Amino acid sequence: DGFNFYNARRPNQDVHLVAQDRVGEKAVQAAQKTPPRPPYLRTTLIQLILLLFGAPIAYGVVGLSGTASLVYGAFCALLPQAYFAVRVTVAARHSAQRAARAGLAAEGGKFVLSAVSFALVFAVLRPEQPGLVFMGFGVFWAIQIVDGIRLLRDSR
Repeated sequence: DGFNFYNARRPNQDVHLVAQDRVGEKAVQAAQKTPPRPPYLRTTLIQLILLLFGAPIAYGVVGLSGTASLVYGAFCALLPQAYFAVRVTVAARHSAQRAARAGLAAEGGKFVLSAVSFALVFAVLRPEQPGLVFMGFGVFWAIQIVDGIRLLRDSR
């Protein structure tokens, strides 16, 4: 092999590539140690905190039957949201196409769970103040919408 300009190496080329490899390895190791933050679980956590702190306040304002109705409605929104959040968070670890399909399935499951939750609440629990059931659901649904808009803005 004779020397020419096509096979000649620059003196710092090997050092530069080794340095890049080490930086890349460290970044991969750091990414493996730090799991991605699940954004949809944040919405569920906000709703749980609101339920824990809001229920005692509601008890003081609307009494036990009113608070029970509000909590029933809150659970009609909270449980399907938690299901959705877990399914989407698990799906996010897979390919984009598979995650998109799982997200659509989770959205459908969330809708079915909401409908079944309402049916069970009114058939089994029979709340004394049905308007408050819808109010509790509406407040928690609004939290989902507002936090969903925040997620869309943050992803840009």
